Amino acid sequence: MTPRPGTVLRPTGRGIVLAVAAPLLWLAGDITGLVAARQIAAALLLILLLGALCMAVISPGLHLRRELLDDAVPAGGTARVRLRLAARAPITILPLGRGVVREHLPAALGGQGDLPLGPRMDHLLAVERRGTHPLGPRSILVRDLLGVLHLRRTETDDLQLIGLPAVEQISAPALRRAGIAAEAGTEAHGAAGPGEIGPLARPYATGDDIRRVHWRASARTGRLMTREEEPASARSAVIILDTTGRTALTPALEDRLVSHAASLLQALSQAGWETRVLDASGDEITRTPGRDGRSTGSPLRTEADALAARTGLLALADTGFDDDPASGRGRDHAAGHTAYAIALGIDDREPFAGLDLDRFAGRAARRIALALAPEPADPSAPEPAAEPVRGRRGAWELVRGSTGHALDALLAVTAPDHEVRR
Repeated sequence: MTPRPGTVLRPTGRGIVLAVAAPLLWLAGDITGLVAARQIAAALLLILLLGALCMAVISPGLHLRRELLDDAVPAGGTARVRLRLAARAPITILPLGRGVVREHLPAALGGQGDLPLGPRMDHLLAVERRGTHPLGPRSILVRDLLGVLHLRRTETDDLQLIGLPAVEQISAPALRRAGIAAEAGTEAHGAAGPGEIGPLARPYATGDDIRRVHWRASARTGRLMTREEEPASARSAVIILDTTGRTALTPALEDRLVSHAASLLQALSQAGWETRVLDASGDEITRTPGRDGRSTGSPLRTEADALAARTGLLALADTGFDDDPASGRGRDHAAGHTAYAIALGIDDREPFAGLDLDRFAGRAARRIALALAPEPADPSAPEPAAEPVRGRRGAWELVRGSTGHALDALLAVTAPDHEVRR
């Protein structure tokens, strides 16, 4: 049970025994006339008094300052936490008590744990799951030197640690086989994408960037013309994440699917694809522009690419699996210039059941669906296939695997890209 913020001072078991025994011995001494009983009672009362005095001396300054040095780390990694006791707290100078700091962490961060109380208590937190995890309250537990009083001071803050999806590196052969890598002799950055200055011209409108003025067209028409934004014809991709709430889904499988989506997002972006990630209802989770190979030496371009990648991971970190595919039925979620589509979902005997994948794909020539089977809950149930299996689902190339298969292995069994394009 997580304690409420505040301070609680109470006697320990030893303190209760002393508090009860002292008056009884004093009373027994009065009745029997035994001086020794009174002396023992006085000694017990003195111990209680000394314990209270020790606690009064060391209780000031029992306040913690906590900082997250890493506010977002991949699931399975560790985050650095800086924890400091108030400067010149008496308990760090006078040995009149001892204590611990108890952090009431969520299970995804390792659960409750104790640290020896000291001026500096820097430590690492293991991030076991994807998502946003509040750090929760922390308590200072202190006992006086004689062990008769116990103080608990609980403080809280609004710090949150984000577990990002783990990103896998995909080998070059798998990228080429799946059609993600740029074709031989074609530079990914050479294709115009949304927002690029294209050759199409239209009348100038208020708010248009003056740098987009099409001077040749303006001279020909006799009025100011501007360059139209030309959509990409072959370098736009979409990742469909089946976020439907299905009974066979487990937290581990959800994290695996999101991890694969993050890995594909990074690989497609690095290969020059402008990529969107959509959920089962068709809502856009995130979008990443294709990286421009001409600017690889630019520090600003490198920083912009890193920021775009981090933004995509942060958006995927909080993706939930509770959508109803019926909510997006009848809506077209595909951009007309989509050239590549890849779907990720659970293999519960009928992968992507109830989900019309074609409405996401637009005119994509390459369509791949990756379905992962959950770990069997029943030990007697048959285990998933040792190797991924390739099949068909309408116009989609279906690859069925399990959570134990790396993304590289799943893409490696897809049909070679040149066979699909023939």
